[in-house]
Amino acid sequence: MDKKKLLDVAHISSRGSSFRITLPRKIVERLGLKADDIIAFYEDDGIKIDKIQ
Repeated sequence: MDKKKLLDVAHISSRGSSFRITLPRKIVERLGLKADDIIAFYEDDGIKIDKIQ
């Protein structure tokens, strides 16, 4: 079994037909994100998230 390091957890909520994820501060800081940044989700041996620059 593949062991993965757990960094943090997030809560998913819904609004209409969309879903929202609130990112934990630790993850935001680790990714170097700030308000109004745009992030992308990639499929590459799992789901990856990255900031679009």
